[in-house]
Amino acid sequence: MSKKRLFVAAITLSLCLTACNKSGLTENNSADGNKQPNQTRAAANFTITTGMTLAQINQVIALATAGDTIWVEAGTYNITGKINMKAGVTMIKKTTVNPIFDATGSNTQLLTLNYNTDLSNSTFSGITFWNLRFVINGSSKTKFDSCVFDYGVRKAGTNESDYSDAYLQFDKADQPLVSDCIFSRRENNSGRGVWIKSGTTNSKIINCTFGDGGSTGYFVTAINDNSQTNSLIEGNIINRNTALNSDLLQTDHGIYAHSFNGITINNNTISGWPANADGGAIKARNGQNLMISNNTLNDSGILLYEYANTPAFPYLDYVKVLNNKINIVSPVNDIYHGIGYYRDNTTDSEYSIRIEGNIVPNGTISFNGANLNVTNFNAVSGGVYNNNYGILNLKTGINQSGNY
Repeated sequence: MSKKRLFVAAITLSLCLTACNKSGLTENNSADGNKQPNQTRAAANFTITTGMTLAQINQVIALATAGDTIWVEAGTYNITGKINMKAGVTMIKKTTVNPIFDATGSNTQLLTLNYNTDLSNSTFSGITFWNLRFVINGSSKTKFDSCVFDYGVRKAGTNESDYSDAYLQFDKADQPLVSDCIFSRRENNSGRGVWIKSGTTNSKIINCTFGDGGSTGYFVTAINDNSQTNSLIEGNIINRNTALNSDLLQTDHGIYAHSFNGITINNNTISGWPANADGGAIKARNGQNLMISNNTLNDSGILLYEYANTPAFPYLDYVKVLNNKINIVSPVNDIYHGIGYYRDNTTDSEYSIRIEGNIVPNGTISFNGANLNVTNFNAVSGGVYNNNYGILNLKTGINQSGNY
């Protein structure tokens, strides 16, 4: 074939390919006319841009499907209702600056957003939430990572008995994860951080910060945990403003676990709660399978309780309190200034309580209640061993050795 004919053939082939592509044989269409899955959705469809309204934010979310990522540009977004998040979707900040979802326009109480399985397998990452409360029921694998929660408004007339002021509340959820988040409570708007409610399984609250001990440290309680099974609270720093201690109606406990089955509280630092019945850095009551280990507790210690008013859990069983450091100003012979136990339940009792390796040099280790069942306390390697203490007050017959 001549060079001229080769050149003409090449031009003809090029024109044919261009025409065929324009006529429908694109990357998203087959030759038989059946549309194939779109592999090239525009990134702009999944970006929340500065200045968008809530309605526009929800329009962006509506375009996404499970596995998609929605990027949020820096800026402050006015939130007046529900963010219609979808299961399996990730919402993450686009730049190093956290975008702010601002619900401070709801100035009488936290704006509550209710979810269920629409948050399963979904993630919020690097978002700042002002005056927003998430109530999540029945979800699986919901994740909040590197988020900030601040400026929560306390409802007028409420006190420490009102649990409906936690920024995050999980109810009958599985595998919720709260990691590397910052929680703040401000003066005259004290409240809670996270509440893990009954029926929730395999929850994790790890490496979070609750308060700075000053302007952001007005916490009634940082974490409430009523887990059904397998809860982990680890590596958190919790700093309460001690100015709140003068208001007993706004004072509960740093971490408060009750009616639980399976909680590990490990390697947390907790400061600022008073050493009395209203306070305590950690309080655990009425439950089973509890590990409290390697925590640093300042100002107050660990309270173990078994109350008669929780009939579903009339016991405190299989408890280990190991290798905690508790810094108390001076020893007081009570259950509040170190590690102590109280029971008013007479229908059941404690079982297998082991207190070992704790450093409480200026505090008290007190297990001497009239109702305490020594045989059950000592069961399955229970006892008090190798603790550094200021005062040791144990009921006769409790296993003990190596304490100094």
